[in-house]
Amino acid sequence: FRAAIPRLFDVRAAVLEDPEKLASCRQCILAVHPHGVLSLDHLLTVAGFDEALERALPQSERSALSAGVLFKIPFVRELGLWTGCVDAGRPTADACLRAGLSLSVVPGGEREQLLAQRGPLECLVLRERKGFVKLALRHGVPLVPSYCFGEAQLYDQSRLFMGFRSWVQRTLGVALVLPFGPGGVPGRPFPAPLRHVVGAPLDVPRIPEPSRAEVDEHHARYMAELEKLFARHRESAGYGQVKLELL
Repeated sequence: FRAAIPRLFDVRAAVLEDPEKLASCRQCILAVHPHGVLSLDHLLTVAGFDEALERALPQSERSALSAGVLFKIPFVRELGLWTGCVDAGRPTADACLRAGLSLSVVPGGEREQLLAQRGPLECLVLRERKGFVKLALRHGVPLVPSYCFGEAQLYDQSRLFMGFRSWVQRTLGVALVLPFGPGGVPGRPFPAPLRHVVGAPLDVPRIPEPSRAEVDEHHARYMAELEKLFARHRESAGYGQVKLELL
């Protein structure tokens, strides 16, 4: 796996803004943005691909929240469980945190995957995605914002049958992606360098039953930190011309 990935994708070493604080967290929720067509960076995170991130937040001490539909597909379910993936439903997430594990999650989910598009504007489905923030508050664990530059630049995506595909995504929780790369070749990625930047943990209080106002407050804090993280690193990651929009 480690030998194959560099042959297919230009994966650069991750940048951790505060590795010491991250390593000192007993638990945390690592939020990975954007989803992109593949969610390749979350896959690499689940697999413990990056050495620096693995030292600070070992894969053996965390689970990855994944779409529930994946656990209904034979073989995919077993592969997911083997790599530490769990259903993204609240009971499972609560159980993981009670067991002392950290979590990783891609808040944009299938909707963001369906909207993924290469270009000068990267869009995150985030403004109404507050479940992971509420989860952090319920357990009093830090939120860790992270952004993978290049994830959204791997593919163009056809808008063909977008109305139908949106209906399938809303109804079944499945994103029917139609990605293509150079020359219009389906599935072939553009040569976009991938740089995962991990921000400092954002501490939140423990509130067993947070109110809507409390969730909104800390969700706004999180979005602000994520936007700052993007602005600080886009030039050095090679995407100075790219802008970020939160939907």
